[in-house]
Amino acid sequence: MKLYLIRHGQTQANVKGVFCGSSDIALTAEGEQQAQHVGRQLASVPLDALIHTDMRRSRDTAAIIAHGRELTMETQPLLQEMAFGEWEMRHHKELEASQAEGYQAWCQDWQKADVPQGESFTDFTRRIRQALQQLHLRPQESRLAIVAHQGSLSLLLAMMLKLAPSDMWRFPFKQGCLCEIDLSHGACVIQRFNDSGI
Repeated sequence: MKLYLIRHGQTQANVKGVFCGSSDIALTAEGEQQAQHVGRQLASVPLDALIHTDMRRSRDTAAIIAHGRELTMETQPLLQEMAFGEWEMRHHKELEASQAEGYQAWCQDWQKADVPQGESFTDFTRRIRQALQQLHLRPQESRLAIVAHQGSLSLLLAMMLKLAPSDMWRFPFKQGCLCEIDLSHGACVIQRFNDSGI
């Protein structure tokens, strides 16, 4: 199986450096340009499907990539970003200064601490594992592009490589770039990571 993992284009949340999981926000003009760039990188690549989440930033990135091509578009909500509850669209400095509920505990042990009104890392991990299991059900010859989010993509890749979930931070997905993966019979090979094509 050939996978092209793509982080959605830039949003204002990325510019401001705030937590953004379940908040449904648009791409910036720069984000649209990043998606167009990835589209050019994939223009000659045969794909069986282009998979995106139901978040606008993922969906719009996928639509820009697919522009001018007849591609099967699929929605995969399991690959949405982790939901940050009361911390959505807030900066970590603000959370520290206001002594926001649970934030210090989360900083000390983000794998076990709860996010108020948000999603636990345990639940997030379970969800991404389900998405990976569904990928494994597809034909081995499948060629798929997946447009998702920093957290979901990095955790998905760590799982493919059979690493611990905490190793997800080893894989900072850049916007406007491609990650090319060969996945065969449980073995995962990274062919390209954060390739901007430049």
